[in-house]
Amino acid sequence: MNSPSPASPPGLPSAGRLRLSDLYFEEILTAVALVFVVASVTWGVVTRYVSHTPSIWTGEVASIAFAWTVFLGSAAGFRRAEHIIIDVLLNALPPRLATILSQLSRVIVLLVLIAMTVISTRFAITTYDALTTVLRLPQSVVYAGAATGFALMTLRHLQFMIFGLPRNAHQPGEGAAS
Repeated sequence: MNSPSPASPPGLPSAGRLRLSDLYFEEILTAVALVFVVASVTWGVVTRYVSHTPSIWTGEVASIAFAWTVFLGSAAGFRRAEHIIIDVLLNALPPRLATILSQLSRVIVLLVLIAMTVISTRFAITTYDALTTVLRLPQSVVYAGAATGFALMTLRHLQFMIFGLPRNAHQPGEGAAS
């Protein structure tokens, strides 16, 4: 006989079954990229002002990691439904029309995310032959951050459209989220 599993604390996966929405890919990858930014900038400062022999690669590593931080961080915000929403028009409309426009906007956002995923992926692929100045890495390493971020946002948006928004998401007409 199966006994009911205890409730999980808020923000943690439900006991028993792990779902895609419970995984923190975006946050973990953003944190790793941010660690690279901070570590490379710190190393650059130390080598410049302490050893007086600056490391030339630190700025490039920081720039690459920062690009990844921006797009993965955007995906993390998307996952948590924390991006800004301006719903003045929706709040002024009758509920039925507001629902229709809200659904239409979700479809438009999905189409834009798909387009940006395709465009950024193509751009990352086409820049493979161009090398970065110092490390001589393919430029696609830089632009893959955008492709990855847009792909994650697209997947999360599909997840929201199919299974609904996360519990903490702001719904039109609720007022400002606290």
